[in-house]
Amino acid sequence: MDELKAEIARLRARVAELESAPSQAASPAGPEPVVAESAGQHSYDYLQALVSYVPNIFFIKDLDHRYVAISRLGAQYQNKTPDEIIGRSERDLFPHEVADKMIAEEHQVLSTGKPLEYEHELPYSDGQRYFYCVKFPIYNTKGAPLGVGAFIRDITDMKRVEFERLAMKEQVIRAQQAAIRELSTPLVPLAPGVMAMPLVGTIDSVRAHEILETLLDGIAKQSAHTAILDITGVRVVDTQVANALVSAARAARLLGARVVLTGISPAVAQTLVHLEAKLDGIITLGTLANGIAYALQDAKSASKPAAGRGTPNASGELASKPRAPSLAT
Repeated sequence: MDELKAEIARLRARVAELESAPSQAASPAGPEPVVAESAGQHSYDYLQALVSYVPNIFFIKDLDHRYVAISRLGAQYQNKTPDEIIGRSERDLFPHEVADKMIAEEHQVLSTGKPLEYEHELPYSDGQRYFYCVKFPIYNTKGAPLGVGAFIRDITDMKRVEFERLAMKEQVIRAQQAAIRELSTPLVPLAPGVMAMPLVGTIDSVRAHEILETLLDGIAKQSAHTAILDITGVRVVDTQVANALVSAARAARLLGARVVLTGISPAVAQTLVHLEAKLDGIITLGTLANGIAYALQDAKSASKPAAGRGTPNASGELASKPRAPSLAT
């Protein structure tokens, strides 16, 4: 990975150099020599060795978009030898849509006189492969264009690492969201068959669904007969919240349990009356402590048939006279 980053940095530096190439070529002094004059007739041999063994995909095309040079690695990516590619154009080697895109890029390089740097992907037998590409114009000593050259680096492994990192990041986000959901809808076992869910914050449609799902799952797993929903910490009680509570009570009854609603403040009570909320099937008590005392005493009484069941009076204390609990709305 470090080697790849270093290579990209080198290519970027090369791009900066190439961007000034046309102006240098047009200057009276001519281009800066990159090959010693003593190379003479061996220049071709040196170029041949460079093109053959450069550890990148490298090629040069003429103005007709025909390959005049290509590295061995570049030919290998096309499952061919350099001799099978030299003299041919993109349209001889690639699907039409790919070839048209390549030629359009090379036209842009020649028309602007500036290098073009980009990433692209191509289909291969082993799947999509991703490449970092730098295409640049080539001029003669008089500044006339000769064609287009390119350095291309296969960055598929880097892309796959990036995709894996993004996938792991998504998993972390989902895990965090699950943890937040669990914290926002805690289910606390109080006694055999009794559990409480203190709710805090704002309840929207998503959270209302999570509350219902968590509640029903807890009732089923714990074989609960009583579930206490405490809304002391709920900031706003509106129609959506009221409907969520009614839905929770109805669903709980289908599983053989009942819902005790606690923490209703005077302001919340006025809101529920104003909304004409019908809390059918929900026992309402002032505080969570009253709800817990009621549920535990009722569970205790249920184990003693002769004693009957009690209901809390206005102060939250259990009435001494046993009678069936009433559903307050």
